[in-house]
Amino acid sequence: MDLSRTIIPKSDQINFEDVQTQSITAVIKAVRAGNSEQPVFIDLEGYDGRPYKPSKSMRRVLIGGWGADGHSWVGRSLTLVGDASVRFGGVAVGGIKIHAMSDVEADFSMMLSVSRGKRQEHRVRRLEVKQQATPEKALKWFSDNALSMDAAKLDVAYNRTKGVIGNNDELLCKLDEIHNLRKADLANS
Repeated sequence: MDLSRTIIPKSDQINFEDVQTQSITAVIKAVRAGNSEQPVFIDLEGYDGRPYKPSKSMRRVLIGGWGADGHSWVGRSLTLVGDASVRFGGVAVGGIKIHAMSDVEADFSMMLSVSRGKRQEHRVRRLEVKQQATPEKALKWFSDNALSMDAAKLDVAYNRTKGVIGNNDELLCKLDEIHNLRKADLANS
């Protein structure tokens, strides 16, 4: 019996407890204005109703990596981790830090304030995000690679591509045509 669902905090936001033992990697759905205490709410896919509310330091990291236009962040991904050393009022309470961001050219670091007069380096990794295969891209890939495949690989690739294309009759017709032409080539050689 999986008991992990019984320890999810009841909250209106993503908390330290959510990332204390495992990181969260998610796509940004929306960036919206919050309130005076938490001015930025970032809605993440899979966390409906529980936005990430970045601290001032993490907002600096986001702006440093992606620029100040929050609406341009939609569709980008980030990885959040828990850091037990984050202090509030002189007490280590734990907090959420950005570990990785998509759509940045390379890993980067920034010096961030951790207390009055004390700064610390914060490193952010470049997050590699696999692009979701679209039916059109899958057909193009199959078309570009079919000539180099033997019969067994051709059939495996055909079935995978067919699964990605789904119910698009026009693309399925093109896929069948390419598949049949290559099968005929292989039969004649």
